[in-house]
Amino acid sequence: MARESISTNTKRKLWSQCGGFCQNPSCHKYLFSDIGDESVSIANAAHIIGAGNTGHRSEHALADSIQKNGTSNLIMLCLDCHKMIDELEDKYSVEKICEWKEQHSSKIQALFKTLVTTDENEILREVNDLLEENRSIFEEYGPFSEQATKGNSGDVKKVWKKRCLDTILPNNQKIIDLIEGNKRNFKYPWELYRQMLRYKIHADSFKENCLFEEKVNDYKLFPREFDHFVKNKLGIQTQDLEVRGEEEIEYRKYTISKYINEYLANHSFIKEMNALNRAIFKVILSDERELKVFVTNTYYFTEYTLEKIQSVDPNIDAIICSNPYSNYSISAKKECINSNIGLFMLREFMGAIRYQGEKYFNYLLKDEKASRISRLSSALKKSEILKCNCKVYLFGSYLRHKIFNDIDIILVDPDKNAMSGIELIKNEINKYFQGSEIKIYFTICSENELSKMELIYDNREQIL
Repeated sequence: MARESISTNTKRKLWSQCGGFCQNPSCHKYLFSDIGDESVSIANAAHIIGAGNTGHRSEHALADSIQKNGTSNLIMLCLDCHKMIDELEDKYSVEKICEWKEQHSSKIQALFKTLVTTDENEILREVNDLLEENRSIFEEYGPFSEQATKGNSGDVKKVWKKRCLDTILPNNQKIIDLIEGNKRNFKYPWELYRQMLRYKIHADSFKENCLFEEKVNDYKLFPREFDHFVKNKLGIQTQDLEVRGEEEIEYRKYTISKYINEYLANHSFIKEMNALNRAIFKVILSDERELKVFVTNTYYFTEYTLEKIQSVDPNIDAIICSNPYSNYSISAKKECINSNIGLFMLREFMGAIRYQGEKYFNYLLKDEKASRISRLSSALKKSEILKCNCKVYLFGSYLRHKIFNDIDIILVDPDKNAMSGIELIKNEINKYFQGSEIKIYFTICSENELSKMELIYDNREQIL
């Protein structure tokens, strides 16, 4: 099947963003080469995440949610830089290339699109319009939208990610550029600029949470004070700001009833459920264990969130991050395990309650286990070293637990003459986990030794 072509409108937008220059900040080559009286384009619209399932950087977390031939997934480069980022893809991550594009586009926009005025109301109206566009998207598709909290989200999570990339992030930058670009036109200190600085902290955190796979633990929520200030200055009626000390733990009216009446109602291992309040319910399991479960809708669960929950009720047995867009930090998961508190996403909770002890607290979903296997297997299969006949097996806690400290790998040398291949595979595996603090333990053996090997937990999976 032929690859879908990039639309003319998308190409036009890419050209407007690049201004005719390569978007690699260390290149900035003009994208036309003059040869005599003729001018030849050396521009390439390069995919940040590869167009196919096996394309460059195609294993990134955003691969399934981004439009491959959309403007947000394309960057305009010269021929040399396009070849460089694809052939050396381990040195040029999605995040790095996106940063190139954002920096370059921001420079172009700053030159031509930033409104320059001494009329503060003109700036305020422009800012308010951008805030309203962002708010509409957030309320319709965002992590606290009715569609998300009711569980009827369908593809809304994908739409939310796309709108974050193509609308909310650019709007945030426009607001910051607009105010920063005009600060010298107003008497110092300019209150709008001071208010914007808090918004900028949020915008930076939000951008990192959208673009980077490793989320920001101390995520800065949208400062409603900024929106309130802008609307008040424009004379737009708005509700008074409420002091909400529990803003990090968003309780939503649908969540508990939805869990009891729908999600967990037919679970074969649950005998009884009772709501205690809008954030807590009690579960009685088939093995007679009783769990007091706290449901949080926080955007990203951290140790700080855990402290807030324990201040509400120190006797919580389990916590569910209910929002389908949310997740928890690894450090928060470890802290909960150490405190004998189960911390789960909903699907994890549904599987974990069948078990006790470590298998309960550190439950690993079957599809996450499969993903760990397939991603490492895919990374190895892309390598040229696989012409050797060595076999590779994963086993141990990496395939049993959500949180693990080490990875156990068996390398099988079939003919005693493949040690050079073994070393190449070890190097490739070490490269795959480079930058993490994970310890990797290799066991090298023959086929005969493998057949006689006895493991306490024999969960070996061949990946090569």
